[in-house]
Amino acid sequence: MKNETTEIDLLELLFFIKKKSKSIIFSMAVALILAIVFLWVEKDEVNINYEVKINSDAPSMIINCDTDTDTAFDCKSNFIEAIIKGNSDRFTIQSDERTKVIKLTWRGKASEKPIADAAIKTIYQKINAWYVQDYQAYKRIIDDNKNNGMNGTELYTKIAFITKLDYSKKNDFIFISKGEVSEKYIKGIFIVLALMMGFILSTSYHLMKRSIVEYSEKKIFKKTQIN
Repeated sequence: MKNETTEIDLLELLFFIKKKSKSIIFSMAVALILAIVFLWVEKDEVNINYEVKINSDAPSMIINCDTDTDTAFDCKSNFIEAIIKGNSDRFTIQSDERTKVIKLTWRGKASEKPIADAAIKTIYQKINAWYVQDYQAYKRIIDDNKNNGMNGTELYTKIAFITKLDYSKKNDFIFISKGEVSEKYIKGIFIVLALMMGFILSTSYHLMKRSIVEYSEKKIFKKTQIN
């Protein structure tokens, strides 16, 4: 009995939508036109995507990040992200634990790619400079504590091992990919979503209007019976 009632309600809904098909199609057409106009206005808007890969761990990363945990990459990427944010606020930053890359996205016009590339070049230089400074800072810790109580501790041994090599001339601590330009809005998906939105809004409007009318009619009918 319940299934039959459900089927009747569904058929009634489909019949109602069919009855209002002209209005619904008109709403979908309006939504389509608005979507096309929006895409035309935003035709020059793109995403310029870069990927940062960590080739070497800085002493600060090794000492502060537990390499045996699942959050090790997030911990390491925090150091890189801090440098990026300190040099540019135009990039959206997202760390990907699975692929072990830091994704950077520059949102703007296609003509801004040279500006984005220049910003990436500056960031690359700043990160390399930070690596060298970090190694030098920990190297100074070793030099300044050779003859005191820190010498012989586990931390001292770890720092000494990390800084035994000369990194002052190394320049491949990270790798940054070339910027890939992609459309900010995928036209096909955007148009389909606009059509769906037009259909949903128009159908919801008519269903709500019908519910209000039915409620008003029931209310009037009850008053008539009471009188």
